[in-house]
Amino acid sequence: VEFVLLFPRLSSMTEIPEDLESLNDDNLLKNLDDKTVRSLNGCRVADHILSLVPNASRFRDTLRFVKLWAKNRGIYSNVLGFFGGISWAILVARLCQLYPYFNTAALVKRFFKLYERWDWNNPVVLKHIEEKETPGLMMFKIWNPKANPQDRMHLMPIITPAFPCMNSTHNVSETTKRIIMTEISRANKVLEQVEQGRCKWREVYRPLPFFAQHKIYIQIEVLAATPQVFTKWLGWIESKLRQLVKHFEQIPSVSVRPWPNHLSFQDPDWKHAVSVFMGLTVDKGPGQ
Repeated sequence: VEFVLLFPRLSSMTEIPEDLESLNDDNLLKNLDDKTVRSLNGCRVADHILSLVPNASRFRDTLRFVKLWAKNRGIYSNVLGFFGGISWAILVARLCQLYPYFNTAALVKRFFKLYERWDWNNPVVLKHIEEKETPGLMMFKIWNPKANPQDRMHLMPIITPAFPCMNSTHNVSETTKRIIMTEISRANKVLEQVEQGRCKWREVYRPLPFFAQHKIYIQIEVLAATPQVFTKWLGWIESKLRQLVKHFEQIPSVSVRPWPNHLSFQDPDWKHAVSVFMGLTVDKGPGQ
């Protein structure tokens, strides 16, 4: 099982109290730098989400289904411009808030119907976005499209509930938004067929046949000798792929499909090796 171990240093404490059960107290963030706050925010956001849903068990079951669907359909990757785990969790949590008495099956069906029709000019939020006037907390940047022009450029804002509230989907591009919405629409149509008894539930999360969908692929090999270098190198390449996608968006006849599920392979000279793929579709004009 892969996991990321983060180390935040709390300047307000000389030792960790034995009765410290959560990091939800905003005063813990006083005078911390942005990197430390981001490290703390993973735990803080997860705790806030669980405290804001009416039924944690139904929330978890629904989220498991949505994550399985997103991974199988190739739209689970924050770094490539899709949604990451926190974003999917916030979407499911908002659904649970809106329909507190639905069972898991009903929540799954309503998830795709709700977000297929969502007006993305409005952010998905679980609670009021707070701004702090407390010394030591005032300097943190809060997601605020009225005050911050850059925030107005976000295409599918999903706001974290813990202070300081941030947009968890700032990497989304026009291309990845289109792909996400296409997949949500497809899932909604399949679920309508499930209700009519015309297909099974597994059709909703059937893996996308990515390598049979395109005639043209870009393949990028990422090679490294050590796991530390490999992790950094892969992360850097993935971040640059977002820029490559935006460049392709400027070409009217070309559409690109980033694929987050990398393929490992054996290389005689490098211990760590994966291939990263992107699919291309070229619309040929008349006579071409």
